Amino acid sequence: MGFRSLHAFNYEYASAFAMLKAVFAHRRRRADAAKVPNYVAQFACREGSWLSAAKALGVGRVLGVDTNSARETPLCIDESEFRELDLVQIKVVLPQKADLLLCVEYAHQLTPERGAGLVADLCESADLVLFGAGIPRQDNHPEHNYQWQSYWAKQFAQHGFLPDWRFRERCWSDKSIAPAYRQNCILYARAARMPKKLPDFERLDMVHPAAWEALQERQRALALQLTRSTIRQLSQWKS
Repeated sequence: MGFRSLHAFNYEYASAFAMLKAVFAHRRRRADAAKVPNYVAQFACREGSWLSAAKALGVGRVLGVDTNSARETPLCIDESEFRELDLVQIKVVLPQKADLLLCVEYAHQLTPERGAGLVADLCESADLVLFGAGIPRQDNHPEHNYQWQSYWAKQFAQHGFLPDWRFRERCWSDKSIAPAYRQNCILYARAARMPKKLPDFERLDMVHPAAWEALQERQRALALQLTRSTIRQLSQWKS
């Protein structure tokens, strides 16, 4: 494991630990909520850092679903807690509903049709889903299906799920969580009864200041690199 991949893994684990801790604390406000969920699953789990964080927080049972090729570092959950399935090609519904189901920074890699199918799979597999996907121009991958949070909220609403509007406030200023997660992750819960008029989901469409500043820094660094390259080329041409 190289230094860069190790650093990225640790940063993701720290983000997962802080965000899941916030989820559990937020849900404990409900009278019928357990201290921590017993069963947490994740679609597109990669190395399993989110599930490892869940176990560290006291979750008794975890399950990760992904392909082996998605991992850049070794699996950090037990092999028995991992199922190799290609979410791009296969409809996946858990045989037993998870208490909490995770799917973060993945759905934008799918086609719009499969992205909608993945949301349906998530809603069939749990009554509580922590979901996040990349927003427009988050990264330089024009082939990806980047959408605003309201787009996904409408997909969830078709299956009887609504966003927990207050949850994001718990994480928005937590610097131990990566800006992309604070910006994109929405907690969805199955509604006891859907309202006749749906909420204005566009209120979810926000860019986190830290993510915006990071983007500006990358653009400035690229502009500086291009400027230096141009100066070198002009110097070579003059000589």
